[in-house]
This record gives sequence, structure tokens and C-alpha cells, in this order.
Amino acid sequence: MLWLRRTIAIPLAIIFVILSLLVLVAFRVNATIGNPDFYTEQLQQADVYHFIYDDVLPAALEESGIGEDTGGAGAILSPLKTHLVDVVRQTLPPEWLQAKVEHGINEVVPYVWGETDTFRIDIQLKDRAEAGAEAIKNLLHREEIFPVLYEQLIQLATSEVTSSEDGMLSVLAISEEEMGIMLRQVLPEDWLLEKIDRAVDEAMPYLTKEQAHFTLEIDIARPLDELEEVLVDFLSRKETYDSLFTGMLAPALQQNLGEVTELPLGMELTDDEIIATAKDMLSLEWYRTLVNDLVAQIFAYLRGTQDELELTIPLADRKSEIADTLGQLADEKVESAFDSLPVCTGAHLLELLSNPSLENILCRPADISYQEFKELVGIDVGSLVQPLIELGLPDEWILTEADISQLLGGEEEENIFSQARELIQEGLIFTEEDLKKAMGTDAEALEDIRQWIGDGLILAEQDLRGLMGDSAGGQMETFEEVRSGLGTAKKWINFIWIVPFLLMIAIGALGGRQWSSKLIWAAALLAVMSVIAFISFGPVFSAAAQPVIDQTLMEVSQVEGITPSIAEKGVTLAQNAIDSFVSGLRNQSLGILIASVLLIGAGVVWYNWDKIRRKDADLSNQ
Repeated sequence: MLWLRRTIAIPLAIIFVILSLLVLVAFRVNATIGNPDFYTEQLQQADVYHFIYDDVLPAALEESGIGEDTGGAGAILSPLKTHLVDVVRQTLPPEWLQAKVEHGINEVVPYVWGETDTFRIDIQLKDRAEAGAEAIKNLLHREEIFPVLYEQLIQLATSEVTSSEDGMLSVLAISEEEMGIMLRQVLPEDWLLEKIDRAVDEAMPYLTKEQAHFTLEIDIARPLDELEEVLVDFLSRKETYDSLFTGMLAPALQQNLGEVTELPLGMELTDDEIIATAKDMLSLEWYRTLVNDLVAQIFAYLRGTQDELELTIPLADRKSEIADTLGQLADEKVESAFDSLPVCTGAHLLELLSNPSLENILCRPADISYQEFKELVGIDVGSLVQPLIELGLPDEWILTEADISQLLGGEEEENIFSQARELIQEGLIFTEEDLKKAMGTDAEALEDIRQWIGDGLILAEQDLRGLMGDSAGGQMETFEEVRSGLGTAKKWINFIWIVPFLLMIAIGALGGRQWSSKLIWAAALLAVMSVIAFISFGPVFSAAAQPVIDQTLMEVSQVEGITPSIAEKGVTLAQNAIDSFVSGLRNQSLGILIASVLLIGAGVVWYNWDKIRRKDADLSNQ
């Protein structure tokens, strides 16, 4: 009945091949997708961690447009843009990133596959934040970085200050270039870098939650002293003198001397003549003698050593000179008009002599000079004008705090000197409240960042519900069912080979007569299965499945919104994972084939050995 046994063995062999292929795939899945080491090896093989810093971050910076804006923060970040990746690399080194990712994989994969009921990913960021602060400081201290950044800051500040056409710089005749020079003197590069370092050092304990508050106090005594010296220098320039005279003194002169401009014979002292005369008397040299004292008073008020700001410009010693000069000019103008009058006829002469006056005079007597006529009528134009001019000019001009503030471009309701005084008296202080106010709606994000840095970024299985959103209940139930099934499969996977193994033994027992032939039958079946597996996961897979996989990966890589470098790396990663999975199946099939051939060889040797033994036994019996 050997033929019947072998007939029964055929369908069992088919079942064995199918089950063995499934077991082979199941074991490969368990060794790859179900094994955390598979993911870590694939990420290492694809060099993902260095790829993030070498390709992903630079591409992300380019696409973000950081530093392309010519104003504001863009101008500040522009010199730093090419170095931001280095800062990130020093803050979160590839080795650290790899360790944290592998830690996460080792926690999550067993949980997903039902081997554990909990997982906890604990990423401590405090030391990384401190490393980031040092990286920023080191970057700023590089010779090729901060000088460029400093110039950008100066240009930005200069543009902001000079943007107003009627502001302080316009009044003081300070150009944008000169303003830049002033700022470089008042805020030198080394001083500013020192303050930035201190700001970083003060902010770090707050960001890491070591302190609940932070206060950054900036001592501006040095800049204030520098500003006083710089202002004295700039205010002493002729350009500033001309601008201040035109904008401040000239309007006051026009207002005070407007009533003394009319002269006899239709003559008048023009505004230009009055201003020119006053400017000659209130000369640049006279102005420069006042600058030091006026600036000293302003800064004494700002520092708080003087209670009120009231600048006094003395004019008493200049009034008489201005009056004499303008009186002489008025007399000369009247004389010129008198000399240009026609000579009087007899009737006109009698009328003029009967009532001599410079008012409404239409002609002049022949052979009488202007000086003789003045003596005749008893009128001296210069002497008449001088007292009026002295009366119109005050002994001193007093500029109040509000006057100076308005002159320098302040609005009526604001007093820039009071604001500056308050700032200097209280000191330049920046606290966490100021930071939150500056961040506006992003202040909540700041607290989240502090929480992550101070306490660490912790993810556990409870966080999955939050990630799944409103439908977390149903999704979690399904997820738990999948986990339970995978966990059960994981527990029993090491025993599922027993079924095909028993089938192989049964087929060997049914197909062979002797133990050696039974072994050959079982090994031959195993060899057939391994050949089928090798062909299926080798040529057949390459011809049928690989083109479909390649096409799918190509379509995925062309999805809008994915950068080419990331898409390429993703395709490489996926292809490597597939190749690793399939090559493992091929290698397992080849290993089983070699083992089965060895078993067949052993069975043949055993069969022949039994045959020889039986023959020897028969000969000995004869």
C-alpha cells in the first residue's frame, strides 16, 4: 500500500509548502517590522541623522525665506542664516538625536506589537538648551560673524531713526551716514556683544525653569557718557548751527521784530536782512561757547542731578550789537531812498521847508545831503530803530522741556525728555513680563517651551489619545484590539513552525519505507519548498513586484509639498527596507535549501550504508 501512502503525502506536501512559506514570511516579519533593531539599522544605513543636518535643515531654511527680508528681523538673521544649521548641530548633535530616536523606537515598537502595555519616551532638553546657548554665544564671537551682524544692526537702527523727515536728525542736520557714526561711538561693538552674552546668560535659567523670573538690567552709563561727548561734537558743527538757527532762532526773530521792519520813504527791513544781521552777531563762535553748557544741562537732567530742564540762551550782550547794526542798515536804506528822490521845484521846496519830515516826502532839496536834511528835520532813523529792536529782543531765550521736545520732533502730548529721564533713572530693565508682552499671542508657546525644557519632553501611551483627536475612543479600541492580536501572535510565533514540522515528518513517514528514505523524502520536500521560496522572493519578486513598488515609490516622491532631497531619501529608506526584508527571505530560503541538500545527502549515505550492511549480512548468512 506504498502507493496509497505516497498519494496521501502529495496533498500534505502542498499544504506543507504553503504553510512553510507563510511561516517563513511570519518569522521574517517578526525579525524586521516587529523588531526595533530593524528600524534603527535602516535609519543608520540611510545615514538619516547626518542627512537631517546636511540636507533637510539647509533646504528648510532656504524655503522658509529667513533672512531674505531686508528690514527688521530678516536683516538681523541674514548674516546668521548660513550658520544656523551649525548652531542646531551643536545644540542637538546627530549622536544625541540618534540616541533619542532609537530610545523612542525601542519603547514604541514593543508597545505597538503588544509585548508591553506601556511606553515612556523621556527626552531631557535642559542640557541641550544650555548647549544651544553656548553655541549661539560662540557663533556671535566668531570674527566673521558679529562684525557683519553689528553693521546690520547699526544700519537697521539708523534707518529707523532717520525715517522721520521732521524729526530730531532733520532739526540737527545729521545725515544717515553721520547717524551711523554716532551709533558706533555710543554703542561700540564690544559693549553690545557683552550685553548680548549677558542677556543669553540671564535668560537661560528662566527658560530651563531653574528660575521663575528673569531680570536683565543694562547699565547705560557708558553709552550715556559717550552720547554726551558725541552730541557736543555734532552740535558744534556749522551744519547743525545753520539748521538750529533757521529752525529755532530765525522764526523767533521774525516774530519779535516784525513791527520794526517798516521805514520812512517806503523802505523796510526785510526778514532776510534781520536774520542775516542777527546771524552775524549770534555767530558760530558765539554758539559754540554755549553748546557744552547746554548739553551738560540736558544730561544732568537726564541723569537726575538736575530737577528741571530749562535752557537759557543769553542775548543781553548781543542785543545792542544787533540793534546798532540794524539801525545803521535802516539809516543806509533810507539814505539811499532819499538820494534817489527828484530835486524839489520851488513850490515843492517851500512846502517841504514849511513842514520838514521824512514821511510822505516826494522830493529832496537841491544841494542838501541826507545828513544835513536829518539835522534839518531833527530825525535820526537809526536812533529810532535801535530802541525798538532792543525792546523786541529779550535779554535771554528760555527753552522749556516741552519746547525742546517739540523742537526735536516730539508730539505735543509726548515728552521725549521725560521718557528718556524715566528710562535712565529706572535703568534699562527687561523682564519676563516684557518678553511675554513682546511675544503677544505667542506667550503661551513660550510657557510650553519652558515646560519642555525644564521638565523634559515626555510621551507615554496616554498621549496617544490626545494625538488621535475627538474620535480617540473608537480609534483606541481598534488600536488595542490590533495590539492584542499582535501580542498573541508574538507569543505563539516561536511555536507555529511545529505544524509544518509535523507535516514534514508525516510526509517523510508516508513516502519512505526505511528511516533513511523517510529522511530523504522529508528533506526533499524541504528542498522543494526552499526552491519555491527562493524563486518567489528572487526572480519572481524582481519581475512582478519590484516594478510596482518602484512606480509607487516614484509617485509618492512626487507628491506636492515634499522637497526633492527628502523624497529621494524617503525612497532610498523604503527601498532599503524592502530589499532587506526580501533579501532576508531569500537568504533564509537558501539556507534551508543547503540544509535540506545536506539532509538528502545524509539520507542517501544512510540508505547506501544500510544497503551495504544488509548485503554483508546476507553474505555472512550464506
